Parts: sequence; structure tokens; C-alpha cells
Amino acid sequence: MNVDYRCLTAALAALPMLAAAPVAAQDYPAKIVRVIVPFPAGGSTDTLARMITQRLSENYGQNFIVENRPGATGTIASALVAKSAPDGHTLIMHSTSSYTAGFLYKKLPYDAARAFTPVIRGSLSGLLLVANASLPAKNIKELVALARQRPNDLTFGTVGSGSAAHLAAEMFNHAAGIKTMAVHFKGAAPALIASASGEVGFTVLNILDPQPFVKQGRLRALAVTGTKRSAAVPDVPTLIESGINVEANLWLGKFAPSTTPAAVISKLNTDIGRFLNEPKTNHWIVNNLGAEFAPHTPQQFAEFLARDTALWHKVIKDINLQLD
Repeated sequence: MNVDYRCLTAALAALPMLAAAPVAAQDYPAKIVRVIVPFPAGGSTDTLARMITQRLSENYGQNFIVENRPGATGTIASALVAKSAPDGHTLIMHSTSSYTAGFLYKKLPYDAARAFTPVIRGSLSGLLLVANASLPAKNIKELVALARQRPNDLTFGTVGSGSAAHLAAEMFNHAAGIKTMAVHFKGAAPALIASASGEVGFTVLNILDPQPFVKQGRLRALAVTGTKRSAAVPDVPTLIESGINVEANLWLGKFAPSTTPAAVISKLNTDIGRFLNEPKTNHWIVNNLGAEFAPHTPQQFAEFLARDTALWHKVIKDINLQLD
């Protein structure tokens, strides 16, 4: 019988890890678990992270605590978690923006493609494209026509260069074949005010952020960027429905450092998923985040990330964007 000793050696080397995984899951968590949030307190990423940590603390009888480490579009927090022990006691709550930022900067102390193991996607939605009410565009078709009449004249606001909202707007421009000018602001609030005042023609934001101005008639909600309509704004069509082939997802998800035992990842996925899928929690996610949750495995989250990241990579390449 021929034996491939390289395969045999690899298999034997893996046995201690396989044996240790159930023990790791059984004993987990053995100490305080830090959940790093790459943004200041109070935002949607922070809010969902705190809700989950509270339930995990209650479930396991061990403290899960949130630490806010904002800066550099999430890459400061990412670098911290990437070099942490891969034992499930340091986690990170990424958003689309903070995860994608790892592919934008020239030099980072971690490899964005390999640094993290996906645990669970806590919420998923599109973004909302809104236009100033004074703009002669009541739908996407009219906005595209206007932009073609005024190339490089129509402006759009962003919540920051390289953010998911900025890249989604660039996806729209590219797919529609129009040229509009980006105006970057430091966060959602100033971008929203600039849109409502008419300083910029349109912008892309989290679904719920513009709603007060939409209700006041100062902004028009023209389209959502997801593959289906949002339960939070069911009357607003998708860009795809409007004839623009764009899919831009806004998600929040929990990750662990790479090589964290699979049994720990699975345990967290099961317990967090059970909580998030409760009708009361699902209702809260729709009404407070403008998003939805559906149960899935870590592998399914990883497969989603592969597809989603490819879409962001494409637009980053299309506009030749790289941050220092």
C-alpha cells in the first residue's frame, strides 16, 4: 500500500486541534470577552454590538464588554483585533465600511483578506439614495437624465471618502454612465444637512437617517441599493427596479481573529443567531437599523463576504481609489 506521508503528517498534526475544538467550545468563554467597535459610541454598529454583548453576558454568565476604538475608517480597531489571541476572547463588530477599508489603505499592519474569521452577519440592508427636493428629478430615470445634461456639474455628498455610502454612489455613477462630483463630509450628519439644504444634489445614506427630511418634503427618496426593497421603506424601489444594475449592501457583522477554533465560532453563531432571530429583536432591527436578519452559518457568511467584497473591489478599481 502506498502512503502519502506528507498527507499523513498533516492529518496527524491536525488531530490535537480537532480534539481541542470541542473542549474550547465547552469551556468558552473562560474570561471577559472584549468586543471592539471601530466607531464612536451611539452609532448603529455600536448599538447592535451592545445589544448582542448584553445577551451573551446573560447567556454565558461571563462579561462581554464593548470597547470603542474609532479612527482611520476602522483600521485602527482592525489592527488591534488582528493581532489578538485567536481564542474568541477578542472580537470585532465590523460594518461594510470598516471591513472594506482594509482593502483601501496603502499600508496596514494586517492582511484584510486573511486577518478575520466571520462569525455572523447581524444585519443586512441596502442604502438609500436621496435627492434634494428642489432638484428636477422625481425618480432615478430623471436623475440620470439630469446628470447627463449637466456632466460634472451635479454633486453628491458622502459621509467620507472610501465609505460604503461613497462607493455605492460611485457604483451608481458607473452603472448609469454619468459623471457627478463627490463632495466629502465628516460623517452622516453634515452630509445629510448639505443634501437637505441643496448644497449637494443627492447623496447615499443609511436608510433611516434621511427619513425626517423625507417626511418634511426636503428630500426625495429615489431608490435603495440592495437587491430587494427594504421593509423599513417598502414604497421605495431598488436601483435594479429602476433600470440601474447596482447591488450595494450595508451590513454589520461579528468577526474573530483568524484561526479561532471553529467550534467557538459555531457556538457564537448559534447563540447570537438564536437571539437575533427572535421576533422582538427582528422587529427592532427593522425599525432601528432599517435592516433585516436571517439565520445563516459562518460558512454562508464567508461565501456572502466573498461575493460582496468583489463588488467593492470592482468600484475601488474603477475609480482608482486608494487612501494613505
